[in-house]
Amino acid sequence: MNFNNMKDKMDQGVFGEIHFTEKEKYKVLNTIHNRKIVKSKNLLKDLLSLAACVILLIGLGYLSFGNQLKKDSMSLEKKNSSTEAVTTTQPVPKVSQAELDRAAKNFEQMANDQKGDDFFYYSMITMALQKLEFKGEENYRLPMSVENIKRIQFDRANLQYLKNKVVELKASEPYQKILDKWIKGDFSTIENDYLSIRNIKGAHLQLSESPVLKVRTAEEEQKYIEHFFGNEGLQIDKRDWQ
Repeated sequence: MNFNNMKDKMDQGVFGEIHFTEKEKYKVLNTIHNRKIVKSKNLLKDLLSLAACVILLIGLGYLSFGNQLKKDSMSLEKKNSSTEAVTTTQPVPKVSQAELDRAAKNFEQMANDQKGDDFFYYSMITMALQKLEFKGEENYRLPMSVENIKRIQFDRANLQYLKNKVVELKASEPYQKILDKWIKGDFSTIENDYLSIRNIKGAHLQLSESPVLKVRTAEEEQKYIEHFFGNEGLQIDKRDWQ
């Protein structure tokens, strides 16, 4: 019941035998009106308090979410950084012209005997002998092979020499990809690389059919280098890869 309706009922004597003077009517209506105003103010105050609480909770929620998002981002960056540290290969140092000239002599006989892709095929397989031990191998001699097979050290100068010959001899893409890995110091799949090279010429060998017995340990590889390339070879290996 609003203020005007209340006044009309008081004028009409709706409240039974009770009759109000104009002053009493004004006092009663004024009291009711003030109470409504107070009640409305209290309600408004309660609503404002509730709204403030909701805003505060939302703000705290966003703050918590933001902190968690920041932590997750830092954790992901740390993980990516850790992964990158594991998978990053060694930087490629520059090879001098003198080293390339010496490398050319190492491949001289191979270049005379083999042309095009065959040059890369035999050169890269020969270099891989340093890192792989083969089934039936005795004192570094491979079964079904000639005793005086040419050995070429697995060093940066020799790899760079091959890389420089890629354009001249129009090497196929598989040779180029493997060379790029080796130049960067990535030998993590050396046996698969060897089999991939073999398969280019139609060997079609699977890993289960591999003639490789195992990948040489670092100590075994050092013995191989000393056997074929002496102390100078050991120094080159230390400079290039260690």
